[in-house]
Amino acid sequence: MAGTPNPMQAFGGRGPRGPRPAPPAAGKPGPRPGGGGSGRGGKRPQGAGGSGARGTAYPANGPLGRVLRVEHKISETKTTTLLKHQIGEEWQDVSAQANALIVLRRLSFEPVDGGTNPWKNHVPLHEWATRTGLGQDDGDGLLRRTLERRRSFLRRWTKTGAERRHVRRLRLTVEWRMVSGHGLQFGVLDNGLALNGTYGWPTLPGSTLKGLAAAGARSAGAETAQVVRALGGPRPRFGKDPRPTQEEHRSGSVRFLDALPDVDTVKVHSDVITPHQHPYYTGTDPQGPDAARSDTNAPFPGEHHNPVPLPFLSISGDLRVDLLGDDKGDLDLVATWLGEASEELGAGGRTTAGYGYFEHTDVDEEDL
Repeated sequence: MAGTPNPMQAFGGRGPRGPRPAPPAAGKPGPRPGGGGSGRGGKRPQGAGGSGARGTAYPANGPLGRVLRVEHKISETKTTTLLKHQIGEEWQDVSAQANALIVLRRLSFEPVDGGTNPWKNHVPLHEWATRTGLGQDDGDGLLRRTLERRRSFLRRWTKTGAERRHVRRLRLTVEWRMVSGHGLQFGVLDNGLALNGTYGWPTLPGSTLKGLAAAGARSAGAETAQVVRALGGPRPRFGKDPRPTQEEHRSGSVRFLDALPDVDTVKVHSDVITPHQHPYYTGTDPQGPDAARSDTNAPFPGEHHNPVPLPFLSISGDLRVDLLGDDKGDLDLVATWLGEASEELGAGGRTTAGYGYFEHTDVDEEDL
């Protein structure tokens, strides 16, 4: 399995961690980062100025630089960053209809000021994400139609089969903000956020919901037999109950569908965490990230170390969760466990900082 991409080697040395050119003067084209020419994006487009502001345009790193670029319009008061894509001879804004899976995981750009702060490579991508809601505000009602298709599927599912099938619909309302998928690493830049595999919208995967329900069951002191029946086994021992045996390997009676954003509610936020004493925690020994704790030559913690901003995306608003099963009692149990976890444990990362807590409410089955 391939490891995490090395930004210093990505795109033939033209990745976001490579050497930075000096910012071009207003209205003048600058060289292509890492060497100009027509390859992989060609020459830097002409800068744009006017009204006391100066502008620069940077192609995307790699082959996408031929059709995608970022434009910075810098004035005395603020900097405006826009993603542009080429249609014919014109450059137009990348709209909310673009799939966030491509925008966040396949693109990287030079920093807004041409400097050496690698975290600024996230600026154009995160500004696009917060402005468009990661593709939810597409203007053509795709999210509404997707939610209706989900309801149509649930209607048909409950009416098929020899036995009665049940659906439990929940609405998860984030109390403040939530970040799910913080440990995911895709592409050159780490934009860890769980996204729907088809549409690129923010989501909570079904596997995350199932793990959250299991954590809530443990917190609520549920019986092992109940957990195995509803979530499958074997499961870790709950309380003083005996460990499940090999014969108890089974699928759970409850099925978890990936959460979908509710219409016009989920907002995307650009957050940042700034750890101090970064060299102490990461170490400088190439043998591994734990070198700072094992190597006597590793740097000691000190306030003279520069803080390192680490940007990430978070969400707020409502998510729609659908649970399917043949046993209504098991569905009620799982919904209770999700409620326990949402109030006491939280979901996703940075729960100690207040992220990931939410309220859950039932959605009437007649809403199907």
